[in-house]
Amino acid sequence: MSRRLEFPENLYDVLGVDPAASADEIRRAGRRRQREAHPDLGGSADEFTRVRLALEVLSHPRHRAEHDAWLASARGIATPVRPDGVRLRQQQRAPRTARPPRSPAQPAARRSTAGAETPAFDRIPKPVVDARRMGWYRRAWARPADVWPGARPVAPAVSARELATALPFALVLVALVVLLAVPVTPIATPWWPIGAVVLVIAGAWIALRGRGLRAQLATTLLWLGTAIAALSAAVGFFEAMARVLAGDTEPPWVHIVRAIGALAVAALGLLAWWGLRPRNRRMRLERMLQRLADESAPPADSEEQRFGEPGGTALTRSAPGVNPVRRRFAEQLVGEALEQLARIPGARIVHGVRLPGGDPGVATISHAVLAGRRLVLVDAELRAPGEYAVDARGALTRDGAPLPQTVEFPHRVERMHEHFGDAAEVRGWLVLVADDAGGFAASNARTWARVRLGTVESAVREAGDWLADDGQRVDRLLLRDLLDLRVEP
Repeated sequence: MSRRLEFPENLYDVLGVDPAASADEIRRAGRRRQREAHPDLGGSADEFTRVRLALEVLSHPRHRAEHDAWLASARGIATPVRPDGVRLRQQQRAPRTARPPRSPAQPAARRSTAGAETPAFDRIPKPVVDARRMGWYRRAWARPADVWPGARPVAPAVSARELATALPFALVLVALVVLLAVPVTPIATPWWPIGAVVLVIAGAWIALRGRGLRAQLATTLLWLGTAIAALSAAVGFFEAMARVLAGDTEPPWVHIVRAIGALAVAALGLLAWWGLRPRNRRMRLERMLQRLADESAPPADSEEQRFGEPGGTALTRSAPGVNPVRRRFAEQLVGEALEQLARIPGARIVHGVRLPGGDPGVATISHAVLAGRRLVLVDAELRAPGEYAVDARGALTRDGAPLPQTVEFPHRVERMHEHFGDAAEVRGWLVLVADDAGGFAASNARTWARVRLGTVESAVREAGDWLADDGQRVDRLLLRDLLDLRVEP
């Protein structure tokens, strides 16, 4: 990074872990804390942002090393040396060796795990999906989507705490400077520019404090302004006492009023500093998340909604035992229908996704669609006509008879759920496409925990309805994590 990060607090304390915690312990703690802080589960947006930042920093080796260095220098907290961190960073920099392409014409790949021959693409019935008739499509969408973290931090609304602390400080300070500067007022003085200097200093630190910028400079300005006000109060009280002791005819109350005003400014300034603390912390967190997103995520002003081509990874990046030609046909038909979800402003469609920790050259999930913090995973399969369902054991059946192949997709969806934790809601659709003419249906009388069966039309309708409830937002950090799992053709 071009500039060293300044952290608002000990992020290990945010997650409730020891500085010696392993990467797995940090991920588990992050999932637990995200669940506790999630706004939809009784938490607050501020706390959820705080937890997201902690997890974002501590799960990245280089950012964690910066945080540990900051802890040692700023807080005097020593962290243990992690020799595996260097190796991990070296692995991240090392180029991945691409798996040699596998020809789709090999005899072993001409048959799917279901044993069905590969039909010609022209003979496969093409599902017709008109999303314009679906409820999610007809919503009045506003473009562009709301992006988080955005190009710049968004300031929260003014709170009652800020009004009760910063506003009295500003009013008293401005009123005092005016009374000192206007000659006709009883407490006017030629030294009024000192009050004007305090006013300028106060305006500077309030702006810095409220925007979460230059914490050290803001603190210096606060204490400088407070010191000037306190010194002015001391001088005022001293002059009043001196005049009383000297028997001066000029009433001492003028100096006393000036001194009391200066003391009030000093006290109210400290109160305003305290009142702006939540805003300052929120802005610093948002600014740091923005910098992290700018470093590794798509640009905030990017409106690109599609990544990859439907079926682009099937021929060379399919898992062993999968007929790549049948998979490509299915992914092309399903992927093209799913791209109608781009009607949702926050939808980002990714074709060809691998499992976390899996082979970087194998696309085990056909499609993924992210909208806000909702993630849809879709696996496309070409199947013979019939009525498909899930039995009590979780096996896929056709016309009531269990199929011999084990369905792996629900387990893959669970893996993705564990990977994203409570930062994203994850659901899956196993979309079946008929490879020949004839009756074709998918029943959801029984379903897996996070996965539903579907035809192309039902999957587009159901997934669109679910994504639409968070379809106005783009979470750049989640999108980055999803794109990290994308497999290149």
